[in-house]
Amino acid sequence: MGIMKTAAVKGIIPPGNKISELRNNLFRLIAELPFTMDKRFGTKGLEAVAEIFRRLGEDDASTLKERLGLGDTLKDAVDAWIIIGHIMGSKMNITWESENRAVADHPFCPQYEEFKKHGKLYCDSACWPYVGAVAEKVAPGAKMEIVRPANMNQTCMKALVFTPSQDV
Repeated sequence: MGIMKTAAVKGIIPPGNKISELRNNLFRLIAELPFTMDKRFGTKGLEAVAEIFRRLGEDDASTLKERLGLGDTLKDAVDAWIIIGHIMGSKMNITWESENRAVADHPFCPQYEEFKKHGKLYCDSACWPYVGAVAEKVAPGAKMEIVRPANMNQTCMKALVFTPSQDV
């Protein structure tokens, strides 16, 4: 038995390896869900997938606010995106166009790469509902805009736009 197999059987798996395996499985799951639902149920299936990811985003936003003390500003919503990006291993560049608009570009998105393996991008059914819900739940008044949809040659570009509440 090789050293890696022996270590794994005994439960000695380096944290980095655990995270890599978990990420890869999550990417495959996130890609497989809309692919299968689209194939079996068409538009209705994709609507269900979007609803699932929207709910997960709302739940994760509440958790981020509670555990990390995020506030309700646009910066907090952007920070939530950055945190999730770090967890998932994506690369993200944020450009602040104004105090109420931040644009996120992804030089690398592992989920995009997984979608490409299926030959169809499901960003609008999985990723966008999730990250949109995260931002909007963290910062009420924030809305996500798709600046440039992903295509088979490049990842998407999204913006968060904040409209402060008129309530005083």
